[in-house]
Amino acid sequence: MNINFLVHDIHFGGGGERVTVNMANYFAAKGNQVTIVSVSTPKVGNKFSIDEEVNIIYLNVALNSGYKIFRKIESVFAVKNYFRKVNHQTFLLGMGTYPTLLACLLPHKDQMIKIGCHYGSYSSVKHLWFILRWLLFRRLDAVISETEYDVPKLQKLNKNVWTIPNSVSFFPDQPADLQNKTILSIGRIDYLKGYDLLLAVFSRFCLDNKDWKLRIIGDVPLRETIRSIIADKGLTERVTIITLSNTIIEEYLNASVYLMTSRTEGLPMVLLEAQACGLPIISFNCETGPSDIINNGIDGYLVDNYNIDEMSKKLSILCSNFNKRKEFGQNARKNVVKFFPDQVFIKWEALFIQLQT
Repeated sequence: MNINFLVHDIHFGGGGERVTVNMANYFAAKGNQVTIVSVSTPKVGNKFSIDEEVNIIYLNVALNSGYKIFRKIESVFAVKNYFRKVNHQTFLLGMGTYPTLLACLLPHKDQMIKIGCHYGSYSSVKHLWFILRWLLFRRLDAVISETEYDVPKLQKLNKNVWTIPNSVSFFPDQPADLQNKTILSIGRIDYLKGYDLLLAVFSRFCLDNKDWKLRIIGDVPLRETIRSIIADKGLTERVTIITLSNTIIEEYLNASVYLMTSRTEGLPMVLLEAQACGLPIISFNCETGPSDIINNGIDGYLVDNYNIDEMSKKLSILCSNFNKRKEFGQNARKNVVKFFPDQVFIKWEALFIQLQT
């Protein structure tokens, strides 16, 4: 099979890019011809390891320069110019809302099968993007939802909706020993990820817990805003922010609790990875995502959205009880098996067969 993944910027380093790399590597290892088409300009290095059998094509749109609307228009023409040359059967996967909309705008070709991968919750798409999604998703051959929750909504846009979760990207031989007094949170530092809420939880927790520290791994845009909140709360000595790197597995293994306070999610890769490393998780039970992964009271805790007090209490329970952390961590490793690649990619292969017939 010939498979093209259309992405905004393969160097961005978020969950969508990690999913893309995992899928591309898996399909390339199975002998397929795989290409990642990145709308962006090339950059040096990548935060995720891409198999040498995977081709990477850059469309050289300077996404972050000048007026964004002009860059969006430029990207439409760049994608059209690239895929106009395709004259053989190929699967084109739009990885996220914007790349999927770009795929929708391509002229119909019998040999091109277009699949939209809807990452993030249905309700997280706002304003113009919501309208464009409503207008254009019907042009796709299939739409992928990460969770069952959003399927009925997506079926109003396209009748052929499949639920295919993300696959876990690694499974270390040895899990975290859960001895370090480190709480971990990973993700892009923006409003939807709720780092302001995270710091409110940790600040409340610190009133009665003097030793534990919080480690945040993520990039802009709100990095300096979060640093200011840390300083205002007097947490400078107890909170560290670092940039995402290729040592991410070691970061999980050196932590003892994973904490998530997102306002909205799809199916978070970071929670799958935390479970693979044997970390107990505490997360807000936002509309989609965490409840598909966490078994409340068995391998972690689900807390009602924005309930700072309750999350702080759950954090205190885990941080003060090693045996509970160990029990939850062991259960997490057992639970994440259902997200192993071989389990997930059976569904992808079934979809490809259906769309070819």
